[in-house]
Amino acid sequence: MSTEWNWPGARWWKFDFHTHTPASDDYGKGPDQARFKTRTPEEWLLDYMRAGIDCVAITDHNTGAWIDKLKEALENPKLQNHSYFRPLYLFPGVEISVYGGVHLIGIFDRDWSTSDIDSLIGAVNFPTDKKGTSDAVTQMSFNGVVEAINKAGGIAIPAHVDASSGLFKLEGNTLSQILDCRGIFAMETVDASCTKPPLYTEKKLRWTEVLGSDAHHFNGQPGQRYPGSHFTWVKMRTPSLEGLRLALLDGPLSIRRSDQETGDPNRHAPLVLESIEITQARYMGRAKPFALGLNPWLNAIVGGRGTGKSTLIEFLRLALRRT
Repeated sequence: MSTEWNWPGARWWKFDFHTHTPASDDYGKGPDQARFKTRTPEEWLLDYMRAGIDCVAITDHNTGAWIDKLKEALENPKLQNHSYFRPLYLFPGVEISVYGGVHLIGIFDRDWSTSDIDSLIGAVNFPTDKKGTSDAVTQMSFNGVVEAINKAGGIAIPAHVDASSGLFKLEGNTLSQILDCRGIFAMETVDASCTKPPLYTEKKLRWTEVLGSDAHHFNGQPGQRYPGSHFTWVKMRTPSLEGLRLALLDGPLSIRRSDQETGDPNRHAPLVLESIEITQARYMGRAKPFALGLNPWLNAIVGGRGTGKSTLIEFLRLALRRT
């Protein structure tokens, strides 16, 4: 985890929305590609652990071949005893090359497997002999693929919309129809200051903007992205698809890109109340101590009349000697 966190409630997690493994044909592209393609699942996981990433969406080109391998490697005792080991949450996903040449990321529940991704790839009519490549495309339209992802319970995120194979490279009716798709509420932008197409502005869209590494290398090769180089802070209680969905719908209140947030958003004041415990009061803490864990940020006490809200505040006032 980014920081030691023992508080109740939500916190910020480092989330990489866009990653590649050797299952993608272009992983390690360059003069040393043959060597990079020999990396093991354990080595791949350690790349993200060293970088301090908490959550990783596995989004290879039109394949989920490494999802089961990575899940199995994460349970390997040898890896868990490694000096760089730290908790890492894997989110199965895929980067689909959609009809028209646009790339679309699908992120799914953490219990999804390689076979689940294979089924989705088949459902959107992607050529089965082209898995792992990005040059072939689905026979299904962009909106149809989004619908398939949503129907499967996943989250559809247009990939690098402002770059090559990105959604914003389209124009006219094609772009207009996609922007009308109700199944999209987040997108990956390479440059947070990129100029949105006039159609996007005219339709008054406010898709949440996230950032992924789109890493095809494990280290800082010149001009290449790598694990930890780009990511998004996501505020959730615990990493889950539903928590991710709520954060994306919440927008800027729960999403911060690493190119806009240079510090650690989990930071808080050095002196905070950790908890309140009351024993042997007239009506509270009689059978057993009444304990309430607190968060270092905003705490809200909610309850009906007579449930003890004011009493709790009164005891806190007395303990702190606030007259």
